[in-house]
Amino acid sequence: MPVSPETARVPRRIFSPIARDYDRPAQILGLLQYRRWHRFLLSRLDLPPGSLVLDVATGTGAMALDLLGRPGVRVVGADITRPMLLRAQRRAAAGADLELAECTAEAPPFREGAFDAITSGYLLRYVADVPATLSGLRLLLKPGGVMAMLDFAVPRGVWYPLWRVYTDMVLPAGGRLFSRDWRDAGAFLGPSIRNFYKRWPEPALLEAWRDAGFEDVRSRRLSLGGALVIWGHATA
Repeated sequence: MPVSPETARVPRRIFSPIARDYDRPAQILGLLQYRRWHRFLLSRLDLPPGSLVLDVATGTGAMALDLLGRPGVRVVGADITRPMLLRAQRRAAAGADLELAECTAEAPPFREGAFDAITSGYLLRYVADVPATLSGLRLLLKPGGVMAMLDFAVPRGVWYPLWRVYTDMVLPAGGRLFSRDWRDAGAFLGPSIRNFYKRWPEPALLEAWRDAGFEDVRSRRLSLGGALVIWGHATA
């Protein structure tokens, strides 16, 4: 189910203008949930000292810096949006050894089998070919290495109408309180999530992971279904 390559250019257009002050508005507009989601994702990883982790779509480096807090873990943060990487670099300046790379998830400049784990937040909505991206990331893992991904999701049942009100009305209005660029980001988000999950509902995503060479693939919805974490291990 590939989409237009224009999808890959969207992050630069949406996130470059808000990179400098991204973290505080994102936390507020995310109802103080996104750090909780990060903690759950990171709890899926068993990383002994010496592990090398790739954090794709690292943004301002929130998860990457959390990973660096683990003893002996090394982290490479990769993102397509240079202003977000510059913000991550500034956040990591106080002694954190965070390597950064500007690249797409579809053409990462790393050797096969280089990483013990891969993490990602909010990636697959911004790639042109989901199966190819998953397969390519799988090749970067050592056999048995774990990958864990977080993204927004569309809630089910009684929570869906409330989610529509929030994403269609509250997010754009709330974003306007910070800046015009944040208003545009808020208006973009709801339709982006809905359109992605029309093409890639959760069962199809899980199957795509298995087809890409992952086993023991699992998922967990968080915050009344507004977020989805998927994780699995690279087959030997």
